[in-house]
Amino acid sequence: MKEKWLIKASQNGRHKIVRALLGIKVAVNAKLKNGITALMMASQNGHLEMVRMLLDAKVDVNAKARNGATALIWASQNGHEEVVQALLNAKADVNAKTNNGGTALMAAAQNGHQAVVRALLDSKASVNTKMIKGISALFIAAENGHQEVVRALLDARANLDAKGNDGGTALLIAAQKGHQETVRVLLNAGADVTAETSGGATALLVAAQNGHREVVRALLDANAEVNAKMKNGATALIMASKNGHQEIVQTLLEANADVNAKTSNGATALMLASQNHHREVVQLLNSAGVFNC
Repeated sequence: MKEKWLIKASQNGRHKIVRALLGIKVAVNAKLKNGITALMMASQNGHLEMVRMLLDAKVDVNAKARNGATALIWASQNGHEEVVQALLNAKADVNAKTNNGGTALMAAAQNGHQAVVRALLDSKASVNTKMIKGISALFIAAENGHQEVVRALLDARANLDAKGNDGGTALLIAAQKGHQETVRVLLNAGADVTAETSGGATALLVAAQNGHREVVRALLDANAEVNAKMKNGATALIMASKNGHQEIVQTLLEANADVNAKTSNGATALMLASQNHHREVVQLLNSAGVFNC
């Protein structure tokens, strides 16, 4: 029971209670059923003095919860820079992994905690470690549009074109999500604009499909292949037309997109735009000289 009090008090920053419990030699490494410890709770909630108190009591800094998370991972996820540094100074394992392969660096990257990312990198965090599904900290930062974290990871020699299990790259996911500035950072660093997912989708295609016009323009400026096809034959123009993205259709046509390209089942951009009642797109395609047959 006293051990549970220690964990609860650490979670809530109750210094006097924790100090009193430590004074009567409560087991500092006690865990709840989910594996959570007092240090994890204090770290997750950013209670710096509590963390220092527990570290002074010789708590296990690398204890893991049932999901594999450590105090450092919790603190990194929530952006508690001073707590992260205290844990690192106490020899926390900077590359400890959760059960799905996540690390403190990935947790910080996901939430855009630039200062924590740099602190972890300074402590030799492995920048190219991948989760079980094959994604790295760079992919995670790009997916969430954290361009400054992307820059920090690239400065630390993150693999720019590393692929997830489905073939996706940081550029592909940033384009899909419409993170224009992140896309530009990656392109300026030399990201492979021709990279494809296992289904053959390129960054241009997913940006066009999802209506991200400025991303489409940035990719075209970087010499993305306007007529690249997925395994099913779909092109950026076909997907933009299907979804009614009029301005993107216009941009792709100006870039000499093949207006008569067909999917593997014979569908054209015009057919799909018509089926989905995108009248303005139909007019654009007709004016571009589509073979209306």
